[in-house]
Amino acid sequence: MKTILLCADTDVERVTDQVESLTTLPLDPDRVRVVLYHVFRADGTEADARKLKSVGRATEALEAAGFEVAVEQSSGDAAREILDAAESFDADLLSVAGRRTSPTGKALFGSVAQRVALRSDCPVLFCSAASD
Repeated sequence: MKTILLCADTDVERVTDQVESLTTLPLDPDRVRVVLYHVFRADGTEADARKLKSVGRATEALEAAGFEVAVEQSSGDAAREILDAAESFDADLLSVAGRRTSPTGKALFGSVAQRVALRSDCPVLFCSAASD
């Protein structure tokens, strides 16, 4: 079974675009498990990725498309946590969403999606909402 790690933030539209990109690929849902993964900025005992609207919608859409779905979470540096999760879950593909950032912002700060794409040992599917 193949594993796709879908890195879900709190933006419903971005996560919806990620789900759409996966469901339009020629994948056999019976042979693919999607791990919806959210990284919280701070460690909180009350934090629960399943309560995020973006994760809930993604879970519903992926399950409706026939995929096995798991929800996982962590807290800390998002890029590092995502890369560690990809290794831990033995991910075959990472799905990340980008945000529009100015060239200066990219040069100064980079982005989580950029850091993940540059450091990942597995393929990265980079999705970006047209309206972002």
